[in-house]
Amino acid sequence: MVAHFSDESGTPALGPQLLRSWLGYRRRIEQKLAASGFTDRRLPDGMILRLCVANEELTVSRIGREMQISRQGASKLVADLCERGFLSLEKSSGDGREKIVRPTPDAIAFLRAFREARREVDEEIREHLGDEAVRALAALTALLAEPSGEWRTGDIWREVRARSSLLDLGDM
Repeated sequence: MVAHFSDESGTPALGPQLLRSWLGYRRRIEQKLAASGFTDRRLPDGMILRLCVANEELTVSRIGREMQISRQGASKLVADLCERGFLSLEKSSGDGREKIVRPTPDAIAFLRAFREARREVDEEIREHLGDEAVRALAALTALLAEPSGEWRTGDIWREVRARSSLLDLGDM
């Protein structure tokens, strides 16, 4: 079943439009990443890689806490990224059972390509709409953002998982 979201005048509801725009934005970035050679990309990859680059002594357990998933779930995601050459594991000097997760040069290259793709998409939007419209869009997203300004990577991951099975976005 596909839901159509609009008010009585036929104007599309803002929430679904924002969701569609976010998905389109991500799709554009993924196309640019693919053009850069990064074709095997999965939803949590970027989140985990950014965590690893930002935290020197990051453990699998901490990744699980940050993403609000089980240690076992985090371990599976890390193992997949290790197999694909984006992460490596080292034994912790403090706890032999714990592993430190390190980004590889491929992870750094991926994150650079991601930032460049995002910059290019942002510039394309700015060129198409103009600075004033982009500032208005930034004001809108700031207005709708969490009032505290605090969120964790896991908040997004949990929300996407919860809603992905509920929505058929093909016809929104």
